[in-house]
Amino acid sequence: MNESPNESKRAQVINLCPGLIADENEIERMFAVLDELCGFDPPSGELSIAFVSKLEISRIHGQFMQDVSPTDVITFPGDSDEGLAGEICVCPEIARDYALENGKDFSQELALYLAHGYLHLCGFNDTEETERLEMRRAENVAMQTLLTNDATPRFSLAT
Repeated sequence: MNESPNESKRAQVINLCPGLIADENEIERMFAVLDELCGFDPPSGELSIAFVSKLEISRIHGQFMQDVSPTDVITFPGDSDEGLAGEICVCPEIARDYALENGKDFSQELALYLAHGYLHLCGFNDTEETERLEMRRAENVAMQTLLTNDATPRFSLAT
């Protein structure tokens, strides 16, 4: 993605997860591909991506959703008038554990969590069963688009 000096990035990445290695340019490309090729109604404004530890995602989950258990991803909508699409808080440790337990690729699992948060910002929900099915279909579209366009970021997490 070519960026002029005055052009702001689509995604601002904050890595608060010890041991996570993530390339911000690859994450930026991921969201550019989702914006351009998936056919969803992309949120306008800057995305804030926060990679956090299990302890921190549990704290956030408890504070905002009254559930102190660790979770994979929590999404907060932004204010388009302020130029903010929203914030996606994601836990790479949960993605690593799930990938190991289920024979999945860690990078694809973590990208799925990011795509899930993005889809919430596009207007998808998953509280009702019919919404969950729609969300799963959208996740499949998003992940297939990322794979087809070689736009899944490569992540690694020291154990």
